[in-house]
Amino acid sequence: MRRGLVAVLTPALFALFALTAWAGRYEGKKILFVDSYNAGYAWSDGVIEGARSVLDRTRVELRVLHMDTKRNPSEEFKRRAGLAALEAVRSFAPDVVIASDDAASKYLVQPFLKDGPVPVVFCGINWDASAYGYPYANATGMIEVDLAEEMKRLLRRYAKGDRTAYISVPSLSEDKITRIYNERFYHGELKMFLVRTFDEFKAAFVAAQKETDMLIVSNYAGIDRWDPAEAEAFIVQNTRVPTGARLDWMAPYALITLAKVPEEQGVWSARTALLILDGTRPSSIPVVTNREAGLIINLRIAERLGIVFDRSLLKNATIIGRGPGPGTGGRP
Repeated sequence: MRRGLVAVLTPALFALFALTAWAGRYEGKKILFVDSYNAGYAWSDGVIEGARSVLDRTRVELRVLHMDTKRNPSEEFKRRAGLAALEAVRSFAPDVVIASDDAASKYLVQPFLKDGPVPVVFCGINWDASAYGYPYANATGMIEVDLAEEMKRLLRRYAKGDRTAYISVPSLSEDKITRIYNERFYHGELKMFLVRTFDEFKAAFVAAQKETDMLIVSNYAGIDRWDPAEAEAFIVQNTRVPTGARLDWMAPYALITLAKVPEEQGVWSARTALLILDGTRPSSIPVVTNREAGLIINLRIAERLGIVFDRSLLKNATIIGRGPGPGTGGRP
């Protein structure tokens, strides 16, 4: 006599059967992922990789559109990129839009999709989403925050005073980040250095350390003629105060990096998009903030400063800069 299907399924086959049935729920569904930046930019690549790690196990059709506003920061270009993204929404007719980072919300979601029929999941918006009119009836998301207070405490352990400088590139997201850093964590006393070229960065890096006790280096994406190997060698040679970074690809250029994990934004956004496809109203899903971060310690810069880290701190960190001479540097 034939045995029933469930009786002959091994646990592995049963899991595969269940996964296939679950994935089949999304047959014919479409998600448009609108990235504010460009393919090859490490943050965007990480967010998209996180989303794909979830969606590749379903039968959702995922389409990715890059707005490329990191490399093209003019207002005119951003508005055109927003209109191009709107045309993609109209032609692709997605069931959910994932809008990654600030420009996607400012130039696509806020002017064209707010409170409309297309559900939106935003991610990567730095610190505060209210600037783009959120919350909407058709949207939810994950806000991107830095471990700024933790970074401040870590650097202060090795600094001679409290004066802090911040080197940044003028851009939509960086301008908001520096304003929030200054208001929330440094009481208006953060010394700002805005740079556009590698030469300007080098001049600011030297000048900042003459005026302050700690230095945060933000993001070299957008700095013209940046040379990773030359930058690493220059920074190791010219570091005089404890330095910090908030992005993992900036770790070769800073003593301490507390890096957010871009994949976390993508995984959460994709899972939330699936909840919406299952019938959950976006407005009923709470807006959250990222929780994951990695500590990276640069021993080459520590040696330059004569800093010896506690073993307990090293145990919980990724260590770089062990060998002689500069490494390969990061990439955005």
